[in-house]
Amino acid sequence: MTFHRLLIGSSMTAISLSVPAAQAEIVDVQDGGFSFTLGGQINRAFLFTDDGVESNEFFVDNDNSSTRLTARAAYSFGNYVVGALVEYEFEFSSSNSVSQLNSDISSSVSNERKFELFANTPYGNFAYGQGDAASNGISEIDLSGTALGNYSDVGLIAGGQIFRTATGGFSGNSVGSFFSNFDGISRVERFRYDTPTFGGGFVASVSFGEDSNSDIAIRYTRTFGDVRVRGGIAYAQIDEVDRVAGSVSAFHDPTGLNVTFASGTDDLDTAGREDPGFNYVKLGYQKQDLLPWGSTSFAVDFYDGGDQAVNGSDSESYSIFAVQKIDRLNTEVYGGFRTFSAETPTESFRDIDAVFIGARYRF
Repeated sequence: MTFHRLLIGSSMTAISLSVPAAQAEIVDVQDGGFSFTLGGQINRAFLFTDDGVESNEFFVDNDNSSTRLTARAAYSFGNYVVGALVEYEFEFSSSNSVSQLNSDISSSVSNERKFELFANTPYGNFAYGQGDAASNGISEIDLSGTALGNYSDVGLIAGGQIFRTATGGFSGNSVGSFFSNFDGISRVERFRYDTPTFGGGFVASVSFGEDSNSDIAIRYTRTFGDVRVRGGIAYAQIDEVDRVAGSVSAFHDPTGLNVTFASGTDDLDTAGREDPGFNYVKLGYQKQDLLPWGSTSFAVDFYDGGDQAVNGSDSESYSIFAVQKIDRLNTEVYGGFRTFSAETPTESFRDIDAVFIGARYRF
């Protein structure tokens, strides 16, 4: 591990460049109350799918945690911090987009994830601009250590794959049509407020966004003896659809055993349309010293969805994944298997199997 440290001028501004460093920043500037960090990650994977008729291979960007670049500038004084955050995503062939009919999305897709001003105060945290709404991630609370491979948004590793009909033809229905985790409002132009922690571990959040999207969430973080618990629930209004979703995860530190549950539903308020929803459960195990490089995490999960594509549609998925940390290199390698099953009242589809192997490097 090598560090190059530059001192600029009499102000003793320090710039740390790491090759690689223990922290996940390639630039870390500290000057009195001012700080500036620049970092990011690269997350590339190999996706192999079998749709019951043919198999395909794809080189993809892992949409569970995409390749991105993040810059943060802040100034602290007393108990206050004000600053700005900018984050861009760069995906070459997203795992959520490639399909049997479009196997090489070679151009980079650049998305503005965050472009916001923030203020952290003793009275709560405030943010304005493009960024996470209050309910974003509410269905994705997960302590297992395997979210790079499997978590509640099961379709992200193969969402563009097209189901085959029983006779072998393309159905016109993709994995993404049947597998949603009904997470809250994602990243939008909004004003957001988070309360200070109260009641022994609760934080409440609210945001008001563009196009009349608004939401409210409450999250809970607490340790009970040897068990760490995190959870949350949210209500969101998304384009006149009312959504309720949440998740909870518990981790037993002495054994490494953990469990995660997530659920969500939409109130469509549409005549003749059933409200879609899902349930998700994961069982995991983490070993700190199985290998000398870092922790090793294993997990199996099961997803059950209903009424998502059309009334009466059913979808199920299960998987097994492992994630190995390599602490000295700021890297995680992962691999596993997932299968997708779906049907409607009028049509049945062949299962889609997926093998997913990749690595994320943080810098």
